[in-house]
Amino acid sequence: MPGEGLFNMPPIGDMVAVSIGGSIGSILRFLCNHLFAQLLGTTFPWGTLVVNVAGSLLIGFVATLATTKPGSIDPTFRFFLTSGFAGGFTTFSALALESFQLFQKGEVWLAVANVGGNLIIGFAAVVLGVVIAKLI
Repeated sequence: MPGEGLFNMPPIGDMVAVSIGGSIGSILRFLCNHLFAQLLGTTFPWGTLVVNVAGSLLIGFVATLATTKPGSIDPTFRFFLTSGFAGGFTTFSALALESFQLFQKGEVWLAVANVGGNLIIGFAAVVLGVVIAKLI
């Protein structure tokens, strides 16, 4: 019966939306990392920084719009954009690995800059997304 048990499955449509969004986000992350490596080289993981900041901006914007303007974003589309696309697009595990690899190569300051840049600029991007959504 619905509502019984420890775990109730979300609607299949929401799961499909998250799956499709995650696939698109992952492909775009891969392409973004490839592009920035070609444009700026591989000394610093610029692609990871860019996708983490862009994903943070998006998730801050969508979450704020969804909560401050109810009905402005379909719930299934919100899952597509946040858990799906932004989840597949952003790269915390890649951030951790790339930072460790920089550290292993003796590039301690680049490793710290990578972690700090992603966290601080990503946080600022969430704040910016919230501000933009509230202005709409």
